[in-house]
Amino acid sequence: FTFDNGFPPMTSTDQIYRQVLSEIVTSSVEGYNGTVFAYGQTSSGKTFTMTGSRGDPGVIPLATNEVFNHVKSTPEREFFFRLSYIEIYNEVVIDLLDPTKTGLQI
Repeated sequence: FTFDNGFPPMTSTDQIYRQVLSEIVTSSVEGYNGTVFAYGQTSSGKTFTMTGSRGDPGVIPLATNEVFNHVKSTPEREFFFRLSYIEIYNEVVIDLLDPTKTGLQI
């Protein structure tokens, strides 16, 4: 494990995404496994960073847009994606793509 980045409090999710996470998403589209792991104390903003809001999209919508933009720009290639966006809170797994699904097994 190596520490790779720290950001000041007013850094936008978009700035963090472009600086760090976009490379992971691009590598995933190219066939490599990619993982984004947000860790921190309760109420520190991890879920908001991942999901965002309509005016301030989080990592999930930014990554989804980037993936589909890449697919659109590469019509000669066929893609198959398998992904999960999950939250583990108090040892309960929640599907962030369908938050009504809780208590999932990994």
